Amino acid sequence: MKYIGVVVAVILCLAIHNVVAIDSVNYEYESDSEKIKDLSLNYPAKAIELYKQNATQYLLRSNEDTMSAYTSALIAASNAQNIDLIEEIIGLIADDRLAPFRESYLFTVINVIGVSYTMNMQYEQAIKTHKCALNYTNSHMEKMISKVNLAITYRMYNQPALSYQILQTVDEAILNGRRAAGVLVEKGNTAMVLGEFDAAIRAYKAARVQYINGGHHRNAMRVVVHLLGAALLDERYELFTASRKKLDPQSSNYLTENELIYLKWLDLIYPSIQDNQISEMVVTYTSDNFALFVEAGFQAPVESLLKKMKAQHIVSDDPSAANVVMKINDKLAHGWCDGDK
Repeated sequence: MKYIGVVVAVILCLAIHNVVAIDSVNYEYESDSEKIKDLSLNYPAKAIELYKQNATQYLLRSNEDTMSAYTSALIAASNAQNIDLIEEIIGLIADDRLAPFRESYLFTVINVIGVSYTMNMQYEQAIKTHKCALNYTNSHMEKMISKVNLAITYRMYNQPALSYQILQTVDEAILNGRRAAGVLVEKGNTAMVLGEFDAAIRAYKAARVQYINGGHHRNAMRVVVHLLGAALLDERYELFTASRKKLDPQSSNYLTENELIYLKWLDLIYPSIQDNQISEMVVTYTSDNFALFVEAGFQAPVESLLKKMKAQHIVSDDPSAANVVMKINDKLAHGWCDGDK
């Protein structure tokens, strides 16, 4: 399944309706729907489990709390890329019983549908849906979030120039620390695809500072993983070594499985770069995990580093073709996007 690793930026863009990216599940909540909301980003499996425990009672309720719970569960399902649950929840949200409570949530719902398409490599549908989401924005903040998601999709769709143009229209001044950091991460990602490695390093460093200042240490750790790839590509080996040391032994608690696999790849290829000869271990590990690197948003640095090593032949020319196991229904936003608002 598709997961946009950085995606710190995606976390930024899902965080609407005061969904807070938390670093711990040890917190007291007023209701289960509030807990689902806060778990939906960093702990989607826990959020989904809690949602399913309460799913029957939500079917019996028609109020804003139910609409909020469904929206948060949708975010969790998208983050976990649980396609069946995504489609099920969209059906529940579209039910007439929730019509009086749905309007203020539609931007978030459509935005998450777009993110889900992007994560599943259904880029054309994602672009269409994110453009639709722009019609449902109710603030400058939501407009900025929608633009960033559109930029992410264009980058993942191998159109980094369009991504760059969109990012230049994002007013970081109106974003809070975490969201501004997410924009910086996406600027770094786009710079990586464009081969502007020094610019990527600056963006990742700035994002990390923003996350640390805001107390978002989990995301700060995740940015370091992306910084490491940029450092190797820019031949900043001292920066690579120093940054690698910042990922303490507990970092496995903060990084996703995909990020840990990419991190291991960086650790493996670094000696090969130093020796100017790619090892058989790197060849095997790359071949075994390249589809995952694409899923996690690491295709650009992996391919660029392999090109530097004159070893790009070891990976598939079109890894995405066989990577989508199951397509998401391409009409999930049909009722809201295929006509006038």
